[in-house]
Amino acid sequence: MLQRQQLLKNQPIPLTETLSFKLLCPEDMDELIQLYQDPDVTEYLWFAPAPDEFFHSYFMPLALKNRAALKGDGEPLPVVVIRDENDQFAGMATLLPVAIAGIFELGYQVAPAYQGQGIATRISRWLVAYGFEVLQAHKITADCYGNNRASERVMQKVGMIKEGHQVGFYPFPGGFDDRLHYGICYSAFN
Repeated sequence: MLQRQQLLKNQPIPLTETLSFKLLCPEDMDELIQLYQDPDVTEYLWFAPAPDEFFHSYFMPLALKNRAALKGDGEPLPVVVIRDENDQFAGMATLLPVAIAGIFELGYQVAPAYQGQGIATRISRWLVAYGFEVLQAHKITADCYGNNRASERVMQKVGMIKEGHQVGFYPFPGGFDDRLHYGICYSAFN
């Protein structure tokens, strides 16, 4: 079932020859917070940089839920960390439910040393498949800043189509940037 059992054993799942991923757990928090303090990562994130406590208060409950799932208590949340063969933190990705049943939102951030290698596309493909095949999602959405062409290409490569464009939505140095909405329904995935 799309490596769900491997996720639940907390065994790294190969992503490339040198990278793998596993569920976010409490022991990953320091490196995750460090990722969100890097200006090369946060350029196109409206919520970052921010105080460490902001990220801790958001991600720690997700990490604790995953830890509980690993002990047999509940289902894991597809919030994953990506590491290289030397256990160096390379990035993270999420597929989280929104307020409407069957709808999930995809997110991803990659550390600067690993950007431009297709990592966001690979993990996003895996999460989209997981969402539809395991979580039985009806729709998966994502959004990005209008000037974030790399993120827009990731969404396109995983089969999402552009569903909206909001002008002047995100604060950006010197003014505002647009917001691009992408999505894919199960019928288009299948």
